[in-house]
Amino acid sequence: MAQLRKSYPRFKREGDAPAIALTEDDIAILEHVHRHRFVRADDLYRLFPGRSSDKLSRRLVRLFRNRYLDRPIAQIDRHREGGSAALVYGLDSAGARHLKEHLNVPVGVANWKARNRSYTRENLDHTLAVATFMIDLELACRANASIDLIPFEEILRDAPPATRQSVKPGGWPVPLQYGDASGTVHIVPDAIFGLRSTAADGRKTRAFVFLEIDRGTMTIAPAKRVRESDGFLHRSSVLRKLLGYAASHHHQLHKEHLGIPIARVLTLTNSVKRAAAIREVANALVVKPLGLPSGLFLFGVAVEKSNPLATAWTNAASEAVRLEPT
Repeated sequence: MAQLRKSYPRFKREGDAPAIALTEDDIAILEHVHRHRFVRADDLYRLFPGRSSDKLSRRLVRLFRNRYLDRPIAQIDRHREGGSAALVYGLDSAGARHLKEHLNVPVGVANWKARNRSYTRENLDHTLAVATFMIDLELACRANASIDLIPFEEILRDAPPATRQSVKPGGWPVPLQYGDASGTVHIVPDAIFGLRSTAADGRKTRAFVFLEIDRGTMTIAPAKRVRESDGFLHRSSVLRKLLGYAASHHHQLHKEHLGIPIARVLTLTNSVKRAAAIREVANALVVKPLGLPSGLFLFGVAVEKSNPLATAWTNAASEAVRLEPT
């Protein structure tokens, strides 16, 4: 008689954890999860196409039971609602410790379990949207022999010392003046990456992108009376965010902070209508008034399991643009 496979609670560790010796794939899983903060199991299956999803699923269970990986509690409602939602994994204490001690990865906080528990479902969904896009991009680059992904870790290695030593190297302050209002906004892209293209003659070209995932909850642009008030820069809006990127571009602050040249801003949202509305605001209130290049901002709809390199994004002038560096 075939032996029945033992099942365990999804969000509790019961009994003694089985012995485990980390493999190269295990360590790669830890690195992917650390890079993206949270990753769905089905996205991990896509990253390891040579492994059967069933075997990889069992390995994820073992990594979870040995506290290399965690399952954030914010996803529990999704599973209570029924259906077949993929489990979400984050880094746990043993995984963080391994990356720090054996790979010299700066893992940040000491208590990853507590940090994972601090995430709300809304926070988790946003983080997963960013992770899925970046995994789509990584897979697209794997399939394209002429384009390589430049991850944020590589960008950070070449950044100025002050940025490398910063607790939060992925963000920077930007002094901003808009009408009679002035203040400082903090630019923190959802993801920072580059693309490296190799031509037939061996010539390499790079392009950098700041990614913003908009889930449709933020005001695009306040009314004119609000925009003209002193409080405009102290209220969150998509417009304020775009103005911050524009000021960073104008004063070359991202070059000062990250050591990279011009970077485009790709804003992905949840509907064609909202993407068009954001593009119109960007063109009318940011690009044209400030005399910026229309290609500085790109817009589109987030579509999971798509090819970001093959997608025609739209710039502020409503022209179709691809991400490939030129």
